[in-house]
Amino acid sequence: MNNGNEFLGEINFRPGVEIDLQREFLRSRNSFVHDFAVFVDRQDDGQNFIYDLEYFNRMEQFFSNLALSNKFSYRIGRHFLFWTMCAVFFGTIYGSVWNYGPKGTNAYVEAVMYLPLHMFLSYMIIYFLFPRYLFTGKYLSLATGIVILIPLTAMFSFLISLWWITPYRETLGIEPPSTSKNIFHGFMAGLRGSNTVAGFVAAIKLLKHWYFKKEENTLLEKQKLKAELEVLKAQLQPHFLFNTLNNLYSLILQQSKQAPEVVLKLSELLRYILAESAKNKILLTRELSILKNYISLEQIRFGNRLDMTINIQGDLDNKLIAPLLCLPLVENAFKHGAKEMLEQPWMSLDIIVNENNLKFKLINSNTTQSETNSFSSGIGLQNLEKRLSLLYSGKHELRIVNEGESFLVSLQLELETNGQR
Repeated sequence: MNNGNEFLGEINFRPGVEIDLQREFLRSRNSFVHDFAVFVDRQDDGQNFIYDLEYFNRMEQFFSNLALSNKFSYRIGRHFLFWTMCAVFFGTIYGSVWNYGPKGTNAYVEAVMYLPLHMFLSYMIIYFLFPRYLFTGKYLSLATGIVILIPLTAMFSFLISLWWITPYRETLGIEPPSTSKNIFHGFMAGLRGSNTVAGFVAAIKLLKHWYFKKEENTLLEKQKLKAELEVLKAQLQPHFLFNTLNNLYSLILQQSKQAPEVVLKLSELLRYILAESAKNKILLTRELSILKNYISLEQIRFGNRLDMTINIQGDLDNKLIAPLLCLPLVENAFKHGAKEMLEQPWMSLDIIVNENNLKFKLINSNTTQSETNSFSSGIGLQNLEKRLSLLYSGKHELRIVNEGESFLVSLQLELETNGQR
C-alpha cells in the first residue's frame, strides 16, 4: 500500500541506520497533530512558557520533527506549510508591493492558480531527476532532464495565464495580464517565476540530503568504532586470562601456600576482565584497584626476587577511564622486564593525577641482550595503541623507550569526570 512516502521522497538508508538516525536527531514518538495540540493547549494555560524547560523541549522536538521527520503526517505538514507560504509570498509581492495585477484577495487567488505549475517543476526535479540522475552520478541525463523541463514549464505558465488567469480577471472586470497577449512575454514570465521556486526547493532538498548523509556517516563511524573496540576487547580478555592462569599453574606446581590467595585475587581479576571491562568507561579508582591486584599476583610469583616501587598520588575520585588501559603496560613490564634471566629484576610505577590529566610512568629492568625483544610488539601493547587512537584521539601521548638496561613507558591521558558525558 502506498502511504505517500514515495511521492514525498522518503530518504532511504542502509538497514538499521534509519532507526538509529531517528533516535539520534528526531527524538520524538508523538504525531504531528498531538504535538501541535499540546502547543496550542499550553498557550491557553496562561503560563510563562519561555521559562518552562519541559515546554521548550517539546517545542524543539516538534519543530525538529516538522523539518526532518520521514513520518507521513510531518511530511504532509511541512509541504503544506511551504506551499502556503509560497502563495502568500507571491500574492503579497505581485498584488501589494509591486502593484502588479489585482489587489487584495484576488492576488492570492492567482498565486494559488500558479501553484500546481511550481509544484510540478519542483517535484519533478527533486523526486524524479535528483534520485535517478544526480545521486547516481548521471549528470548528463540530469542536465538533459532540466533543459527539457524548464521550457516545458514556462510554456505551461503561459497557458495558465491564457486559460485560467485571463478568464478569472474578465469575470471580475479586471484587465487581463499582458503575459497572456504575447507568447514571448508569457514564456519569460514563466521562466522567472517557476525557476525561482524550483531553485529554492532544489536548494532545500540538497541541503537536507547533505545533512542526512552527514548524520548517517557520523552514525556509521560510531558503529564502526564500537565494533572495532569490541573486537579489541575480545582479543585482550583471553590474553590476560591465559597469562594469569599460567601464573596460578606455576604456583600449584610449586605447591605454594599462597595458591589460595592467588585464587581469590584471580577471581576478582576475572570478574573485572569478563564483566566490567565491557563498559565504555569505569572509575579510575576501580582500574587502579585491579592494577594493584594484578601486581600482587605477580609479586607472589616472583617473591623477594622483585624490587617493586609504586607511587600513586593526586585526586583520583570521580574520574573515568576506559578499562584495560593501564593493565597491558604493567603486564608487559612483568613479561619482558622481570625475566628469569635477571638476577635482581626491578620495577618503578608512578601514577599522578592532576585535575583531569593522568600521567602514567613505568620503568623496569631489562637485559642488554633484549634490545630487539618484543616489548613493543606484543598483542597487549598493539591492542592498547589501537584503543588509545580510537578512544583518546588527540587526548593522549604514549612513549615507549628502550634504554638498553631499562625500559620506559610513559602515558598521558585526558580523563573524563563522572557525570561529564
